[in-house]
Amino acid sequence: MPAEMTMLADHPARQLLDFSQKLDINLLDNVVNSMYHDIGSQQRVAQEVLTNLKDHPDAWTRVDTILEFSQNMKTKFISLGRFYCSW
Repeated sequence: MPAEMTMLADHPARQLLDFSQKLDINLLDNVVNSMYHDIGSQQRVAQEVLTNLKDHPDAWTRVDTILEFSQNMKTKFISLGRFYCSW
């Protein structure tokens, strides 16, 4: 198993990929911030989470919640560009 997948398997951000749970907006905002501001493994994990979230067939169903409750404009932009428009 690649190192990134091992990190993601143990990373709290993995819960963003569980669509049976309520979306944790603060966690999503933190992952987006990590993608833009961190370096190394944290940034790779953030990118992997966001890529897997984008690839999820139900990702578009979370866009309205993200737009309403996120405090991060980058998170809102990503949700429109990656989760909604990619379909």
